[in-house]
Amino acid sequence: MAINGWKITAIIFMIAFVAETLLIAWAWNLGGDAIEKENDCQINVCESYEAFLFDSYNQMCYCYEDGEVVYEKYIT
Repeated sequence: MAINGWKITAIIFMIAFVAETLLIAWAWNLGGDAIEKENDCQINVCESYEAFLFDSYNQMCYCYEDGEVVYEKYIT
C-alpha cells in the first residue's frame, strides 16, 4: 500500500490548524481576564482616587493620590 504525500501533508496541516485555534482561544481568554481585572481595579477599588495602576503580573491594584500610592489591593 503506497502512502501519498498529500495525505501526510493534510494531516500535518489539520493538526497545526487545531493547535493554532486552541492557542488563539487561550490567548483570547487570558486577555479577557486581564481586562476584566483591570476594570475591577478602576471601577470597584480605585473609584475615589485620581489614578490607578493594575499590575497584571502580580495581580495588584494600586491607587494613587498626588503621585503616591495610597491604597493597594490584591485582585483575585
